[in-house]
Amino acid sequence: MSSQDRNSSISLKAYLQDADAAVRELPSQWVRCELHTLKVSDRFTKMEFIELDGQGKQVAKANGGCFPNVWKRIDGAFRDAGLPLEEGSQVLVKLQAAINPAYGFNVSVLEIDVTFALGDLNARIQAIRKQLKDAGHWSRNRSLAPPTDFTRVAVISPSGAAGLGDFRSTADRMTLLGLVQFDYFEAPFQTRDAPARIVELLRGIYRDCMDPDTRYCAVAIIRGGGASADLAWLIDHKLTEAVCRMNVPVMTGIGHERDKNLLDEVSCISCDTPSKVAEYITSAVTRSAMAGQRAYEIILSQGVRTLDAAQAGFAEARHAIDRDAKETVRLADNAVRAAATGIEPGARALLDDTQQLLAHASEHIRILAGERREDASGALRDMKRYIQQSTEASLRELELGRGRSVSEISTRVEAVPQAALDEVRRLADQIKAFAVQTLDDCTASIAMANDRADALHPRTVLAAGYAILRDAVGSPLVGIEALRSAGTLQAETRDGIIALAPITTDRKEDDNEQRSDKKPRGTGAGKVRRGLRGAPGDRSKAEAEPGANTGRRRNRAADQASEPAGEALPGSH
Repeated sequence: MSSQDRNSSISLKAYLQDADAAVRELPSQWVRCELHTLKVSDRFTKMEFIELDGQGKQVAKANGGCFPNVWKRIDGAFRDAGLPLEEGSQVLVKLQAAINPAYGFNVSVLEIDVTFALGDLNARIQAIRKQLKDAGHWSRNRSLAPPTDFTRVAVISPSGAAGLGDFRSTADRMTLLGLVQFDYFEAPFQTRDAPARIVELLRGIYRDCMDPDTRYCAVAIIRGGGASADLAWLIDHKLTEAVCRMNVPVMTGIGHERDKNLLDEVSCISCDTPSKVAEYITSAVTRSAMAGQRAYEIILSQGVRTLDAAQAGFAEARHAIDRDAKETVRLADNAVRAAATGIEPGARALLDDTQQLLAHASEHIRILAGERREDASGALRDMKRYIQQSTEASLRELELGRGRSVSEISTRVEAVPQAALDEVRRLADQIKAFAVQTLDDCTASIAMANDRADALHPRTVLAAGYAILRDAVGSPLVGIEALRSAGTLQAETRDGIIALAPITTDRKEDDNEQRSDKKPRGTGAGKVRRGLRGAPGDRSKAEAEPGANTGRRRNRAADQASEPAGEALPGSH
């Protein structure tokens, strides 16, 4: 190197500035890459972009970022599209290269294409749908029969979420009345490990549902309103598969009415919000109670008819038994008479034969009298003795047979009325026991239906802290227009009735009410209560608490959404 070259050297800063000037001559360019690092701050948002080859090896990397005004525009565009911009996202970013003397080479982020990210998210959703449908899991939970009644429900929700508060405002009343048991499980919904946490809870519930003693009627997955982009954390293959393969119906109430996600598509019962999940359960319990009341009335009427039929059957059975007993006695008497009649001809025939034999013997003796008188006399005596013995034996045998026949017939005749009486008593005992059991069951069903009816009575609602608005004549008011045109109002609470009168509001409050009519944020009661005050003559004043503020507080409580993680549920057990 010559001395002239050394004298013409420049500083590093000048060299880098010259290089920066040369690099800035390059035009900005759209680049496909992966957002590897994202750190948002008030002064500068740092980003790191990388590129991986087909084997997952890093082949390029660039550091850079953007200033708050550019980041605010990019983040707003992604949120409006309902997409998360997070580490690991595939992006199409517009970059401008630069060389800073203090920090070296970096890239300035000018824009990030939302449509490219939307296409990537839709591709993930379509891939999950296809995989689950090809595996035969997509419709498994949706094909389960929805519960007709609820006694035990598992609820999965973020901790302290506004949607959980809306759900419990209805569910706690059912728990207090002993109608439904709710078991609450907490899990994040908008963090990277959210899908894995929810899958772990679903696995435990799945195992509980395999035992009839710990089985749930349904599983409710609920999350209140918030940014739509937060729902993207729930787009996860293993979480969606876990819901598909649950062995009990899954109910979803995630986000606002306009929000739909994969879990809504695969769940057995899909509701718009957590409040509507609680309303669905309440409606099912109410329908079950009404069906029980109708069943009780049917059972009661059937019991009365059964008792009447049993009494008629008992009377008919008794009449039939009496008739059969009399017929049996008649047949037995005829049998005795027939037996006696059958014995008499036999005895007469035997006597006739004997007389013929005697006559024949006498004749024979007379013929042989001259020759064998002595022998004849002896033979005659022997013959007479033989005849007498034979006759007596025959008569005794006939008498014994007749006695046995009469005794057997008499025993059977006596046994028939006793057996019939025993059968009548047995039937009467069975009928009485059945009637008593039927009446006991009917009484228990009546008591249960009365308890549920008492729980739904207006006085129970008033006892819980609510009020009923009525007009001047005491008729209930059921809408805002009715309240505005009612004039003087009455509010019925649990401890009495107070008169209310409308008060005037300024133009600003009227504008606020018009905006709230366009986009409801709370209950209608809140608007009415801000315009009411106690009537001048009352001893106490009644002003309702602003219910609309409650809706705004709920909408500001954003749930944490999740990113895919965890494992599929039941089939891997």
